[in-house]
Amino acid sequence: MKKFTLFAMMLLAASFAFAQEDDTDGSTLEQPVRKPVETVWEQVNTGDFTDPVAYPPVRQADVMYYWTVWRIIDLREKVNHPLYFPTEVRGTWRSLGQTIFDAIDISNPEKTEGVLPVYSDEMCTLPYSRDELQSIISQTQTITEYDIESGEEIGTKELIIQFEPKEIINYRIKEVWYFDKQYSTFRVQILEIEPIIEYERPTSNSSYDEDEEDQEAVAANKTQKRLGYIYYNELRPFLAHQEVFNVKNQAARLSFDDLITWKRDFSSLIYKESNRYDRDIQDYIANSRDQRIESERITEKLRTFEHDLWEF
Repeated sequence: MKKFTLFAMMLLAASFAFAQEDDTDGSTLEQPVRKPVETVWEQVNTGDFTDPVAYPPVRQADVMYYWTVWRIIDLREKVNHPLYFPTEVRGTWRSLGQTIFDAIDISNPEKTEGVLPVYSDEMCTLPYSRDELQSIISQTQTITEYDIESGEEIGTKELIIQFEPKEIINYRIKEVWYFDKQYSTFRVQILEIEPIIEYERPTSNSSYDEDEEDQEAVAANKTQKRLGYIYYNELRPFLAHQEVFNVKNQAARLSFDDLITWKRDFSSLIYKESNRYDRDIQDYIANSRDQRIESERITEKLRTFEHDLWEF
C-alpha cells in the first residue's frame, strides 16, 4: 500500500511538471539563460529602500531666524545630470522626472489613492483634478490629412501628445533656511518643487530638414510650461524608494531623497528671495551677469549669518 501511494505521488509530480512545460509556447529564445550580467560576483537582492528619514523636530519658539529663497536647478549643467538621466527607464534606474511622472500616474485617470497630488498655487492648498492634470501634461496638435492616391488635402485631425519626462529641463524649488536655537544649527528644508517642461510649439509646417536654419527655427519655436507645484514632503516617499546612479561609487546605494534632501548634491541658482515687493531678481535687474552676482550675494548673506553666530 505504501509503495502504491509513493508511486501515485511520483506520477502526480511528473504530470504537474509536464503541465508546467505545456504552459509555455516551447520557445527558448525569449527565456533568459541567466541573470543579467552586470558584475563579476553574484548579485544578491538587498531589498527596497526604507521610508524617508524624518526631519529633526522643530518648534516655532526655537526658530530665532528664517529666510525663504527660491532656486532654479538647470538639468543642462553637468553636475545635475544624475537628476536628468537616464532619459529612458533602465532596469531599476529612473530619472527624477520619470519618478515624478510615475508618482502622478496620469496613465490611470480613475486612480485617486496613492498618487502624488499636484497643486495650482505655490502654497500647495488647491490640488488639480485628474482631468486638469491630464490637460497640463499633454498638448493638442492639429495635423493635416492627405489623400493617399491624389495627395490632396482632405481635412485635419487632432492628436493628444503627452509630454515625456525627458522634456523637463529644470526645476524650481522653494526652501526655508532657519536657525534652531534648541540645537544651535542652521538648517534648510525644501517646501515645494515645480518641474518646468520645455517643448516645441506645434506648427502647421510638418516638413523638417536637419540643416542649420531649421535647427535655429526649432530652437526659437520652443516654449516652457509649468507642470504645477508639488509639496516636497508628499514627494519624499517616492524619492526615498527610487535608486539613483551614484557617480562616485556604484556599490554605495543612493536614493533621490539622499541626493537632494540630505546631501544636496546639485547645482542651483537663486532667482528670488523674500522681499516686500514679492518680485524676482530679474524684475529689478535686467542684465544676466548682474543677476548672477545678486544671486551670489544672497547666498553669501546666508553663509555670513551662520558664520557670525560663532566666535573663534
